[in-house]
Amino acid sequence: MAHRNKGVRLRRATWWCRVTGTAALVTGTVTALSLLFPAQDSPLLADSSVLYAVLTVLLGVLWWAGALLAPPLTAPSPPHGTGSVPVPARLPGRRMTRATLMPSLFMAVLPLVVVRTAGAHAGPLKPVMPLLIAVAALISLFLLRGWLSGLVGGSAHSGPAELRRDAAAGEVAARRVRVGPAVWVGEGDGRWSASRRLMVVAEDRQIALRTAREESACFPWLDLESAAVLEGREGWLCWAAAGGSWGDPVEQMGAALVTDDGYVVWGSTDRHVAEAAYAPEHSHPTAPRSVRRAPRASLYRPDVHGYALAMAGATLLVLVLAERGLGPDALSWCLALVGGFTGVRGVYGYTRRLADRPGPGWAPPESGGRRGRRGPNLHGQNT
Repeated sequence: MAHRNKGVRLRRATWWCRVTGTAALVTGTVTALSLLFPAQDSPLLADSSVLYAVLTVLLGVLWWAGALLAPPLTAPSPPHGTGSVPVPARLPGRRMTRATLMPSLFMAVLPLVVVRTAGAHAGPLKPVMPLLIAVAALISLFLLRGWLSGLVGGSAHSGPAELRRDAAAGEVAARRVRVGPAVWVGEGDGRWSASRRLMVVAEDRQIALRTAREESACFPWLDLESAAVLEGREGWLCWAAAGGSWGDPVEQMGAALVTDDGYVVWGSTDRHVAEAAYAPEHSHPTAPRSVRRAPRASLYRPDVHGYALAMAGATLLVLVLAERGLGPDALSWCLALVGGFTGVRGVYGYTRRLADRPGPGWAPPESGGRRGRRGPNLHGQNT
């Protein structure tokens, strides 16, 4: 097993970072939306896009500073000799963040923003601007459809709701497990890839706990973000009781890891692992017990967010300059195109870095080699 990232510490998510980070994403998106209605003839300080852009930069700097100063994420040592505790009857909901959909919304409106910004200084392009706007609007609507699917989230049969209902009703399928390492599996294709696994060990097999809806537009590993602090603990890996929506033809089935000291992590496992847990000996009653979600880790990644902040700042700057029309019309067109390029390149590069590089607390593949290699096959079995 390779060592985890050296020099990069897993840090705790603070209220400061959550507030400033979310606010920066919101104001950045509002800036993009305000650019749909160029106001190049208004005074500089009366231009809403300029004011929102400045506010976005300020909030981004405050978020960055707070993330750098956040305390390291630690968890108490796992208890010893406590015996097997019951499966809790009440499970907390999954941890998700809709704020991460804001960059996707920005991308959805970017084509229309670029064309509208250039159109504010159309000059000789004025006769063809209606056609360019129509094409940009179609592209934006296509991208907006993907954003809306991410906003809606998982389907009704994704597992957590059914598992919580069965736990409250008094019985779930569960197995005793010991929490192993948090493993990064580099897919290397630039998607929001399913590249993180929390390995748990049962008496007869090792099980990979993944994040449900691995290709969601949300951060796909948000439930597993602090998994590295749970290694060595014992507890229950739980699925909904047999039947219900698990008759659907799905490859992954929702699961919850509940440690004996009361931490809960949501995820999913391969279908055959869950189906094996439907045997009568794996049916367990639930009982009242206090549990909580695993501690929240900071989403800040110095190897990722520095690039993202630089590209976002460049995109906002050139689009606002293009909207203001501080030079010839041709200069505004060029700046608008540069803004479109840096916006696309920034989002693509950002997601590529998230998919290709293990974050703090995650063990990379033993080879540590080229992007796209699979992670280690621990104990000879990876289910």
